[in-house]
Amino acid sequence: MQAPVYDPWLNAHRSGYTRDGFAACYGAFRPTPPPTLLDLRCQFIQTPAPRLVVDLGSGTGLSTAVWADRAQQVIGIEPLEAMRRAAEARYQFPHVSFQDWSAQETGLPDGAADVVTCAQSLHWMEPQSTFAEVARILRPGGAFAAYDYDLLPTIGWEAEEAFAAFMAWVRELRKTHAVPPGIQE
Repeated sequence: MQAPVYDPWLNAHRSGYTRDGFAACYGAFRPTPPPTLLDLRCQFIQTPAPRLVVDLGSGTGLSTAVWADRAQQVIGIEPLEAMRRAAEARYQFPHVSFQDWSAQETGLPDGAADVVTCAQSLHWMEPQSTFAEVARILRPGGAFAAYDYDLLPTIGWEAEEAFAAFMAWVRELRKTHAVPPGIQE
């Protein structure tokens, strides 16, 4: 039996990110990537102003727009229309655009990108085809960065125990107040 062909749009729709109003809420509460992250990317490629930065899974554009002051051209790749429309409405720079493509098929020419990023989005992508596309569009000497904002690991059992107690309290509040499934904690 052969595995089904990966469909990035089906995966994106299964995420729940297509719910009415989700894009506006998502864009309002996501953190902006720190400038140090951009500094490191530019150091890796040995230029302060990349020619082209491609942001895969750009969502509402936070991780795309941060490059507006640094790059000559920035393209956010986002298959979900509501997310892309929110990005286009919020960020209007002449050299920043948002495209209806997928991480597996960007529509960009070979070796075009100096920097390719996945900000909190790589976990939604099929790895083999995504990495093949990144390798194809990235120029020799370019940089790929996938990053996520997550809980910091701790080494003290007290902190771990306190966090576990807090999450138990959150789950109890959700049950007490009948918070429907799918609403983030």
